[in-house]
Amino acid sequence: MSFQKPTVFIVHNNEDVNTLLAGTFWLKGLKSSKFTDGKECLKRVREIDGNVDALVINQETALDNDLMLIVNMKRINPNAKVLVIAATDEEADETKMYEYGADEIALIPLSPIDITDKLILLISKSKGLERQNDLV
Repeated sequence: MSFQKPTVFIVHNNEDVNTLLAGTFWLKGLKSSKFTDGKECLKRVREIDGNVDALVINQETALDNDLMLIVNMKRINPNAKVLVIAATDEEADETKMYEYGADEIALIPLSPIDITDKLILLISKSKGLERQNDLV
């Protein structure tokens, strides 16, 4: 059975992190686009009518009250999965990110492969696939 490659948007203010994640996602069969600014990402999401399977964002972007990227993404595409890469496990921040609509919070340090595996698991659950290998 053949599936279209899942589309993932990466938003992180560090271009090196974006590039590392995009390369790892590509190796696992995911199609990704990189953004260093949440506003650019949201603009692109709107341009493509929300046709994104997942969003991977850093904690700072996730907690930006002006941008509200997670909330806006979920309004455009409620089925899109959101994985937040967080540097802190402060309960108040975690609660806020989950309230905004984050599906998973991954605390660093994590390898790009671990992040990719978490993301594939999230996407495969949303697509109702029995095995992660069915996705890629």
